[in-house]
Amino acid sequence: MTDPDGGRSGTTPGSTDRPPLRIVLGVPVAFAGLVAVVVAYLVVGGRPSADPQPRSTSATGSTSAPSDLAGEWSGKGSLTHCAGFEDDGCPGTRSVTLTIDCSKKRCAVTPFDRSYGSPPLRFEDGRYRAAGPVPADVAPTCGGVPTHSALWRLELTLQDGRLGGSYAESTVQGFNCGATGVAWQVTLDRT
Repeated sequence: MTDPDGGRSGTTPGSTDRPPLRIVLGVPVAFAGLVAVVVAYLVVGGRPSADPQPRSTSATGSTSAPSDLAGEWSGKGSLTHCAGFEDDGCPGTRSVTLTIDCSKKRCAVTPFDRSYGSPPLRFEDGRYRAAGPVPADVAPTCGGVPTHSALWRLELTLQDGRLGGSYAESTVQGFNCGATGVAWQVTLDRT
């Protein structure tokens, strides 16, 4: 076969000018991975703060002494957001328990039990924040398999001896499953 310039083209009769299969499959997979990383970064709230451990007195929108935060906390939350679940996928209320340990340089928070991790409790924009993985045994499933992108997130303030704010769980969208998100407004008392 000759091209208009009189040379031979690089195709053989009956073939098509298709890119190799590794490119056809690799580009969407790479793009989906990039999207998952960006969404996870946004869900977790970006990189950890370099702020020093809070040491000032307790007040709304300001940092608190570790002794004001350390200990066991529990309370109930009321549903404020539910997306990506079946009709009854989000309970209207949720019991929340936290353990805040301030024995090291930074306070660390453990929601429910150790399977949720114990990330540092950061003070940003007037709130204490933390995020970590949702354990596989309670994470939403996709095709019968727990979603590996399931994350929990806390945003709390200390006022009048109580912690108040939100507890949320979310997943990113996968190839076969949509994203999920659920949040509760919580009020926690020291136990």
